[in-house]
Amino acid sequence: MIAQSIQRSFERSFGTSCFLAYFALLFFRHTEEMTGLYLPYATAVGILFVIIFVLCAHLADRLDRIGPARLSVIACVLCAIGAMLLEIPSASILFAFGGFLSLLGCVTFFLILGKNLAFYDHQERICQLSAAFLVGSAAIAIAATLNDTAMFAISIILPLLTALHLCVLKVNKGTFSFADLAASRKSHRFSVTVLFTTAVTGFIWGIAFCLIAKPYHPTVAAPLHFALPIALAGLISIIDLFKWKRISEHSLLRIFSTAAFVAIAPLPFVPEWVQQLLGAYLFLAFSFDTIVCFSAMGEVARFNQISPYWVFGISLAYYFSGAFIGYLGFEWAFAQEQPIPLAAICFGSLLLIIWCSSYVFQDSYPSGESLADLAEASSSLLKNESRPALWQRKIDRVIEHYELTARQQEVFRMLVRGRNAQYVADKFFISNSTAKAHIHNIYRKLDIHSQQELINLVENAEDPAPETIPAGQKSSLH
Repeated sequence: MIAQSIQRSFERSFGTSCFLAYFALLFFRHTEEMTGLYLPYATAVGILFVIIFVLCAHLADRLDRIGPARLSVIACVLCAIGAMLLEIPSASILFAFGGFLSLLGCVTFFLILGKNLAFYDHQERICQLSAAFLVGSAAIAIAATLNDTAMFAISIILPLLTALHLCVLKVNKGTFSFADLAASRKSHRFSVTVLFTTAVTGFIWGIAFCLIAKPYHPTVAAPLHFALPIALAGLISIIDLFKWKRISEHSLLRIFSTAAFVAIAPLPFVPEWVQQLLGAYLFLAFSFDTIVCFSAMGEVARFNQISPYWVFGISLAYYFSGAFIGYLGFEWAFAQEQPIPLAAICFGSLLLIIWCSSYVFQDSYPSGESLADLAEASSSLLKNESRPALWQRKIDRVIEHYELTARQQEVFRMLVRGRNAQYVADKFFISNSTAKAHIHNIYRKLDIHSQQELINLVENAEDPAPETIPAGQKSSLH
């Protein structure tokens, strides 16, 4: 059974693997155009990349009407033409146009692959992303050992393979229909904490890219220092998913600042080859966070049944904003060729990461309740479940008054029956941390802090006869 699940994940992630390899090779082949005198142009590229993600997020309905198959063909053409134009000398207008086409194609592929992920449950998404890291890194490593002409040919073939796979891939769409953009905006608000976590994860990957892709390192070494760590991370993630079950959002956030400190703090004091190894370490340590971030984007779209293009467009805009800030900030510090700028940016980065770990990343949702609270809640449930008709009317009353979304109503009804976060996670095939986050959002909307307070709120709700409530009119709960 496990072997079949892994095999299916490798088959479904083939397109993602090819695109990951293309995206990495595109970056490593044109590192020199993002350093030194070209740093302002690299900044403009980063801003443009983020803007395209945001624009595509707000064009989600139009992208849905085009369809993934046609979008895949368009993305393939854009990436292939862009890769060819990028071979022209960098001073020309055609080179800049090629860069724009490549960015547009990459954004399109990211959104299509993201929507496909939203059709699968938590375990399947993690397995697919881990498999993509493993296979994609193998393609990168092979391409890195070839000559420049062969590497260019591979960078043309990879988008074609991605598009072909996306055109023939059959995802489980039977039980899913996502809301349009207007309904998605109305029913869902992005958590600032989640978006900030996504941006900081991208920020650390940007630092890692800068460390391993510095122009004075050998051409082959940079892709290999990227490929080997993420391959190892993908392998560990697959093993953990089916055997150890130790890696989770909560466990990763607990060690986030420590893992970053180990690599960033020594940078001003070590030689260049050690800096490159520290970059490889960052890729290994934070590949797990990146896998979880991308899976969480799909989980938000799937659980709330909202537009995946919108969710991934906004979330990836934050991720790559962080990545470009990390890359460009450290690239600027290295270009000064003095220890003080590098020490200053390392210190500032560590302060940001430690602050995030201490305040932003802290679980803002209840991770558990005392045995006394649970016992009291159970006692209240036994008393109220003896009057099912009255209890149900009060539940409906609370739902109407607080205007809970369809998915929040489902979770709310589970909570008033005494179910916990683990039950919600198992029911909807989401991670336990995501279930807790959704419970917290409901608690925050109801202005309560525990399951007992939720039951008290329902108990204290008025119970007028349903026919006495005018249609469309809200009345007070108390």
